[in-house]
Amino acid sequence: MAKPPEPIDEVLPAADSAVLAKVTRIVEQAPQQAYERSLETSRPTSAAKQVVELEVTKVLFGQLAKSGTKVQVIKPEGAYALREGNQGPFVLGKTDAGVEILGRYGPDTWPEAAVKQAAAALGKH
Repeated sequence: MAKPPEPIDEVLPAADSAVLAKVTRIVEQAPQQAYERSLETSRPTSAAKQVVELEVTKVLFGQLAKSGTKVQVIKPEGAYALREGNQGPFVLGKTDAGVEILGRYGPDTWPEAAVKQAAAALGKH
């Protein structure tokens, strides 16, 4: 059984920025982990790490990107993979490796209004 996404209130405190953006290019795709075939009908899988280029259409808060620019971000190994054309709110955090997408799922995890409301409650702008 898949885990539900984390509540926005648990992810946003670690966020440095949130943007509305569209994936324009997959810059780097790590090899997908092989798994042993078995008789199980459902197995938890993990999509490989990616580096993607986002075209930012709107900044919801933070300074990691500017509207109208493109930024490369890391999508860590996790429950989803991105492809060109995916769009929506992306919650971003600055790490030693670079700018990383936060949260267990993709850009449609939280609606823009929920991100804005949670950011306002934390005083992020």
